[in-house]
Amino acid sequence: MAGNAVRIVRQVTLPLLALIAALSAGAQTAATPAPAQPAPAAISAGTAADAPAPTIEVAARLVAVSAVVRDKAGKPVSGLTRDDFVLKQDGKQQVITYFSQGSELPLTLALMVDTSGSQHAYIQDEIAAGHAFFPSMMTRPDDRAVLVQFDDRVLQLATLTGNETTLEHALAYLSQSHADIGFAGRGGTLLFDAIGDVSRLELGNQMGRRAMVILTDGGDNGSRSSAKQAIEAAQRADIVIYTIYYSNGGGDEDVLRDLSKATGGREFAVGPKMTLAAIYAQIADDMRLEYEIGYAPPDTRPNKYHKIAVKAKDKALAVEAREGYFTPQ
Repeated sequence: MAGNAVRIVRQVTLPLLALIAALSAGAQTAATPAPAQPAPAAISAGTAADAPAPTIEVAARLVAVSAVVRDKAGKPVSGLTRDDFVLKQDGKQQVITYFSQGSELPLTLALMVDTSGSQHAYIQDEIAAGHAFFPSMMTRPDDRAVLVQFDDRVLQLATLTGNETTLEHALAYLSQSHADIGFAGRGGTLLFDAIGDVSRLELGNQMGRRAMVILTDGGDNGSRSSAKQAIEAAQRADIVIYTIYYSNGGGDEDVLRDLSKATGGREFAVGPKMTLAAIYAQIADDMRLEYEIGYAPPDTRPNKYHKIAVKAKDKALAVEAREGYFTPQ
C-alpha cells in the first residue's frame, strides 16, 4: 500500500509563513472559563465527495514539508539548520527557501477515537489518558483541537477550540451511546471516512501545523472511502497522521502504518511496555521538535503528483516526512 499511496502537500507562501510565526510568538490570550459544551453532532454521513483543497496564495508558492529527525536510538533531534538537510523533488535537489522549528507555528489537532464494538474495552483508559493529552499538545495560546469519535457514524464531540477544559469535558461523551444523533449508521467502522471528513471539514482551512492522532485497531468496515482516498484527503490538507494501534490482536495494524508513513507521522501500539499516556508523551515530543521546511516547486501544473525526498546530510540521522504532494487543482 505505502508504495502506491497518493501523497499531497499544502502550498503556502514564504512571507505568510513568516508572518504566522511572528504573530504566534507575540500572541497573548487571557484564560477564559470553558463555555458550555454542545451535544455531539454528526460531521457528515461519511461521504467521500472530492473537494478542491483550500490553498493560501499571496505571491510565489511554497511547498511546505513537516519533518522529524531521529538519531540511531530513535530520539528526536533538535538544533538543526537548513544546511543540515537535502530536499529533492522528483529526484532533483531543490533550494530550501524557508526553514523553522515547527513549535514556532500554531498547531491545529484532531484527536479521533474509534468507539466501535471492538474498542469498548479501552474507552475508559482513553478517557483517562486524554485528560493529560490536550495540555501536553496545546502549548501555545493559538493552538486548537477538536475531539471526534467514529464507529458507524462520525461525530464531533467538541468543536475546534483552544480551551483545554472544554476538550477534557467532552471526553466523557466517548463512553455514551449516540445512536440517536445524526445520520443513520450503516454498520461497521468508518475509519477512512472519518479521516476524509475531518480533513476537509475541520482541519483543511486552518493555519500553521495540522495533525491527527487516531486511536483504533485499524479495522474499517463500511467506509465509502478507501485507505488511499483517506491518505489523499489528509495530504491535500497538509495533515500529519499519528496512529495508535489499541487491540488484543484484531484489526489491521498495517493500515495504520501506511496512513502514518504516507503523511510523515508515526504508528504506535499500546502494550505492556508502552502505555497510552507514554505514547501521547512521545507524540508531544515529536510535535515540539518538528521542523518546517519549504521550497519553491519547479513545476506548478495543477493536480500533478511529485515525489519528495527529505534527508539529513548526517547519514546517522533518519528523517520522517511525507513522500510526495499534488499541486493544487
